[in-house]
Amino acid sequence: MKPTLIEDNQTLTQFCDKFVTEPLLAVDTEFFRETTYFPHLGLIQIAASEDIICVDPLAFDAREQLRRLFFNPDIIKVLHSCSQDMEVLFQYFDELPTPIFDTQIAAAMLGFQDQIGYAKLVALEYEVELDKSQTRTNWLKRPLTAKQIEYAGEDVLYLLPLYEKFNQALKDKNRENWLQEDCVQLCGNSQRFQPDMENCWQRVKGYFKLEGVQLAVCRSIAQWRERLAVEQDLTRRRIMADDLLLKLAATQADIKQISNIDRSIAKFSHDAQEALAQAIETGLQTPESEWPVVNRDRPSAEEKALLKHLQGLVQDKAKALDIHQSVLCSKKELEKLMQGSRQGRLLTGWRFDCIGQQLLAEVE
Repeated sequence: MKPTLIEDNQTLTQFCDKFVTEPLLAVDTEFFRETTYFPHLGLIQIAASEDIICVDPLAFDAREQLRRLFFNPDIIKVLHSCSQDMEVLFQYFDELPTPIFDTQIAAAMLGFQDQIGYAKLVALEYEVELDKSQTRTNWLKRPLTAKQIEYAGEDVLYLLPLYEKFNQALKDKNRENWLQEDCVQLCGNSQRFQPDMENCWQRVKGYFKLEGVQLAVCRSIAQWRERLAVEQDLTRRRIMADDLLLKLAATQADIKQISNIDRSIAKFSHDAQEALAQAIETGLQTPESEWPVVNRDRPSAEEKALLKHLQGLVQDKAKALDIHQSVLCSKKELEKLMQGSRQGRLLTGWRFDCIGQQLLAEVE
């Protein structure tokens, strides 16, 4: 099928009138975020049983018509590795599409390698090599070329056939509820796409090198950087590089000394510089009881042995189920379980039934 570029509301309405009766729609997005905090939507691709359309959200406001499809509970939206698509669609609609079926998750539950790419999956299943020459293109630049439209259309061309194949295979293995649980979680957690002011300091590469009040200052500066990045829609690194942030946290310089540490500080407005100085002071005034805590304890021999034992149990169960062990449980999840955490996917739903209950008994 040759994709149709949609650049006006009237044409989109005609297709949406047709698509609204479809039980399945394949969906993909193209976006750009190389220099911005938020992803900027450049194109929305939709494949139905007989048509593929590429909607240009820069040409007109497509939200009203697309809502008829993306939030219709009777239409399953089929995507592949949908996390980034869900983020950009959340920014566009201010809510998450539902219901969805992620072919990457389905593939992992059927024994394919974890996080397999769409192109590789298509090559394995249909012996077709997709053109990936437009992967690095700027999808905000106009006009779009015929090559770009063709490339974008291919990204949804095989999703519906993959759905049909994988959905039946999941039913044959009695794993439909596995996929449904994981996809419902993806649709129900928009919080992960909101700025995380409380924990953004943990995004600072090398924060573990700091200690004591330095960590409190690091957290405070990181929060300043996050707010400015959101306000200006710039990447964190464009606001302030991690190494400079670490340097400021380590030295706790006052505003008069900051410009001597790095001249890039001079690019900020007077208000931003004052806010930075205040952030440093706030960190310095933080009571010791409220300083961030970095766990530097090395695991004991007993803890290492227990972790290895738990990993063995997960590996054995994954082998029995013929799936990759990371689909069941990650090393990080095991470590949190050993540390006393009783939250997360391991202790709910199908994972709890498969392995979580057994692992919990081993650590309690």
